Amino acid sequence: MGSTRNSLLPRNLGKRIAQAAVLGLLTASATGMMATNSAFAAGSSSKTFNCYTQWWTTAWAQKCDAPGAQYAGTYISGIACSAQTDKSFDRVRPQGSTTTVPGTDCTFGASNGWLNYI
Repeated sequence: MGSTRNSLLPRNLGKRIAQAAVLGLLTASATGMMATNSAFAAGSSSKTFNCYTQWWTTAWAQKCDAPGAQYAGTYISGIACSAQTDKSFDRVRPQGSTTTVPGTDCTFGASNGWLNYI
């Protein structure tokens, strides 16, 4: 009986080491994929009356290029956030506004920004 118990100890220890190694590789792979994907996450929506939504890794903002918003009114910007609820906000702009208005950052990654005018 004693020899059976002692012979199982190395096998269990080896199995646990193998499991830890696999878990470590999976974690490193997932972390590397997230870092790689977020490093290239950037873009701009199409323009609406000279205004658009622009995003970077996790940050985003509503912008209007010079000479500014073509029309006074409400411009609504939104962004898709990875692994969380999408975000949006509206900004009432006077005609000619070029103010950059930042949105609330996404936790993991921002993509697919959009802008509407009402």
